[in-house]
Amino acid sequence: MRSRYSAYVLGLVDYLLDTTLPVQKNSLDRASISQWSAQSTWLGLEVEGAQLLGGKPEHAFVTFTARWHDGTGEHSHRERSAFVQNNGRWYFIDPTVQLKAGRNDACPCGSEQKFKKCCAAYMV
Repeated sequence: MRSRYSAYVLGLVDYLLDTTLPVQKNSLDRASISQWSAQSTWLGLEVEGAQLLGGKPEHAFVTFTARWHDGTGEHSHRERSAFVQNNGRWYFIDPTVQLKAGRNDACPCGSEQKFKKCCAAYMV
């Protein structure tokens, strides 16, 4: 989570896209992410907790609060984000991008398991 926050601070949009679940990344609005990153003054990140859930593939939740200032004032956002590890890399499961997978379909994370046995339980 810290690396993703740092990417927002530094405007590293490619990193943000590359650390999002691969099947979701083409649905993200690159221009909007870039604009938000550039037009915000980032004020800090507080990671409140991380919960490693294990499993194959490994899953985790990270609870955090991010703060920033933009043209409309100061803001904070608290979130509990889900992550999945695949091929040694952690990926953010973006709750704003719908995963098009039925319960018995292959999991979009690439684990070769059914969605219901893998990432479905971690959709927040």
